[in-house]
Amino acid sequence: MSESEEVVEIQGAEKYTLVDCITDPALDWVAPEPRGIASALTPKDPRLCTTVEQRRANEPQHWSIRLPGEEERVCSSFAGHDFAMYEFVFKEMGLRLPFSPFAASVLKALQVAPSQLHPNSWSFIMAFEHLCVYKGVRPSLPLFFRIFKIQRKPTKEVGRAPRQNWVSLKHHEDVKLFKMFVDSVKDFKERYYVVRPESPSARESLMELEEDRDEQGVARKDAGGQVIVRAVPKFSLSWSYTHFQKEPKEYTTGDADLSPEDMAA
Repeated sequence: MSESEEVVEIQGAEKYTLVDCITDPALDWVAPEPRGIASALTPKDPRLCTTVEQRRANEPQHWSIRLPGEEERVCSSFAGHDFAMYEFVFKEMGLRLPFSPFAASVLKALQVAPSQLHPNSWSFIMAFEHLCVYKGVRPSLPLFFRIFKIQRKPTKEVGRAPRQNWVSLKHHEDVKLFKMFVDSVKDFKERYYVVRPESPSARESLMELEEDRDEQGVARKDAGGQVIVRAVPKFSLSWSYTHFQKEPKEYTTGDADLSPEDMAA
């Protein structure tokens, strides 16, 4: 066993061999599990779920998956518009790409990548959207973050600062609408792959336009005086520490911050 390899047991049933292949110092804040657990998926895995979009047989493919390389981890950065995703979210929860505008707005608000969010939290996002559709109300971030708060479980290690794991959503104590997924989710950590947008529309669904600004925050203009805009990701496609620069309570919403429409919902 190498110096970068160890075996860790979680909750009495989960055992993983951790092989830390991450060399990017910008990811030093990532905890041992997400940086050390390799994907166990293989092309011959009979349980492998490759369905990540809803399309008919005669329709073009917009999204594809590939298995991570030997030294790639869920927290790795990937080329182009590729991003890591846990199979559980597609297979057990039925998420289909592209991300809904609301789901994308949650990722942007939390400043996290799709795989940085615990799979249980994806169930909350999807259930909240379905409930809003059922009630005929617009899903809003203030209402969502009035119902849910942030939960973090950093890994504490001797001789160094705590390192961060997945970001989770949890009901506020005074509001409980949805039952958390508890079955089988414990096995999600080593079943992930890399998702790739294959069509222009798929890539565009991950991007948004923003004004190009200089160091002083002033919008840049072209020779004709038009403000220059550029395409940027709607949310981080790879794990980012930016989320942890704010306290969990800073992501939540109080009753005073809700609009009359949200209060009525």
